[in-house]
Amino acid sequence: MIINASVQVVPLTEAQKAYSIIDQAIALIQQSGLKYTVGALATDIEGEYAAVQQLIAGINDLCYSKNDTPFLIYTKLHLCGGKDIWADDKTAKFR
Repeated sequence: MIINASVQVVPLTEAQKAYSIIDQAIALIQQSGLKYTVGALATDIEGEYAAVQQLIAGINDLCYSKNDTPFLIYTKLHLCGGKDIWADDKTAKFR
């Protein structure tokens, strides 16, 4: 099933270091092959449930590996076990 996710990585550190870590998280998303949209406050992701969950786990692992930096990671999922959830179905009328 196709799901939507929104991920926001908030490193609790100075801005220059924070942006570098956020860029690393976005690079993981770009390398995933999943459909995504980078926003000013979060990145939206669309794809198969397992692939999205695997990507989110990878982002969590990336942040966890930064031993000297605490993080807040906000993840939102829109899913329905019997139905695909397409972002365009929710946003097309606003474009």
